[in-house]
Amino acid sequence: MERRFVGILVNSSVYKGIPSGRPRHEEIRFYEEAGRLYGLTPCFFRLQDIRLQHRTVNAYVKTYGGYIRQQLAIPEVIHNRAIYTRTGPNKRMKELAQSGIQVFNGRNRYGKLHIHNLLMEDELLRPHIPGTAAVTPDSLKEMMSLYDSLILKPDNSSIGRGVMKLDRSGAGWQLAYRSRGLWRKLRFADRIPSFLQRKLSREKYIVQQRLPLATYNGCPFDLRVSVQRSHTGDWTMTGIAVKVAAKNAFITNVAQGGTVYRLEEILRQYPALRAEQVRDDIERFCLHAARHLSGHLAHLADVGFDIGLTNSGYPLFVECNGRDLRYSFQKGNMPEAWKATYTNPIGFARFLMDGNVPPG
Repeated sequence: MERRFVGILVNSSVYKGIPSGRPRHEEIRFYEEAGRLYGLTPCFFRLQDIRLQHRTVNAYVKTYGGYIRQQLAIPEVIHNRAIYTRTGPNKRMKELAQSGIQVFNGRNRYGKLHIHNLLMEDELLRPHIPGTAAVTPDSLKEMMSLYDSLILKPDNSSIGRGVMKLDRSGAGWQLAYRSRGLWRKLRFADRIPSFLQRKLSREKYIVQQRLPLATYNGCPFDLRVSVQRSHTGDWTMTGIAVKVAAKNAFITNVAQGGTVYRLEEILRQYPALRAEQVRDDIERFCLHAARHLSGHLAHLADVGFDIGLTNSGYPLFVECNGRDLRYSFQKGNMPEAWKATYTNPIGFARFLMDGNVPPG
């Protein structure tokens, strides 16, 4: 029987590790297992491996001898796991779509302010979203007049890079920022320090109300919630991993020293909360948010939400990741959820290959 291929589009850093079976941040054996489940053969390639005019691609395919590069017809469905920030690759992605190739999560990098503005359009989501604005001298002053604690973050970054914290301190303010691997603090009165002005002028930043996050052993935490389209075509919540900030830190990202736990373990310190109800509330919010965003962002099918919780278990939106790295589930010893983050996209690819149209 002729094999049906599903394309997995990756960056060069992942691609180089495929022959050894150990690419960075991708567990390709899970793609292979999902492929067997849905009758598909994964093939792995970069954007530059595609010859659109010939409708072919040079891709790695698993054989008895390991991963071998083969020339194949371009798969009719491609799951994008690469990130492109330049206009050239994004233009090529559009050309693929225009040629009839279905690429889901083709664009997976969106500005934080853009996502915030989209979510704010839905009145049911609005109460879960912190005050947020693009940083300008006027907006920063206004936010400082409204809130006692603020987070400053680059509009288009990940893994906690460039994040700073502003706290009201007595008659003035204290800025916490990272420099050369160390957290530093700078106190000032009402006048924004020239150091901060220069930093904010070099890159587009947003300023956000610091959320009243619940804590675990005195450290703030938030949740990485994987939300994906599955073999049914509809959105499903794949798993929840809790990221706890390091002691005396405010950033929960694993890359910045955060530690991963299961939700049930965290909630043991909150006996007044029912774990099942908290999980249901998180799922309800995230699925609603994913469905709302997919009505505005074409071919969205695989996202990771960062969600905060208050002490009363109320979910609060932190940010949306268009390419979830998925390793939080591995580090939190949640193998079933980790594996499912790979299974669902392959199931959705099969759904599309069978000629189905996902619900709105």
